[in-house]
Amino acid sequence: MELALAGRPPRRVELFLAEQGPRGFVRQQVVDLLEQPDTFLPACDVETGEWESFNSRVVLWIAMSRQSVEAEGSADELFEHRKFVRIALAGGGSLEGEVLFSAPDGGARLVDYLNRHERFLRLWDGDRLYLVNKESMLRIVEDGPEN
Repeated sequence: MELALAGRPPRRVELFLAEQGPRGFVRQQVVDLLEQPDTFLPACDVETGEWESFNSRVVLWIAMSRQSVEAEGSADELFEHRKFVRIALAGGGSLEGEVLFSAPDGGARLVDYLNRHERFLRLWDGDRLYLVNKESMLRIVEDGPEN
């Protein structure tokens, strides 16, 4: 996966997930780890081979391949709303993609989804899924009609 930390360029890492079992990589385990407060996560830099522990609070985003996500089942079929967005990040970077979500009738706006308690937003971009730290988002702009 690719990891972007505050003040650092993105890089490829292998995230260590204890007790994966026979199913191997599971996206929800990554999400669950990131959502925990004050968590340091172990990873290995793919290029240097160096092991480290990084603070999940300073993660801007983590990107994973769509193939690893689709191994768990297709996400497109599970959601009622699809919003195309552009996200401006602290430090000057930006991301574009789709936010997919379900919501009750009274909470179907993107802002309602963003104001949920989860720290990380799921953003789909082609063959990648980004887990974007909401604390690193300066603004998000809807770009086009909902499907």
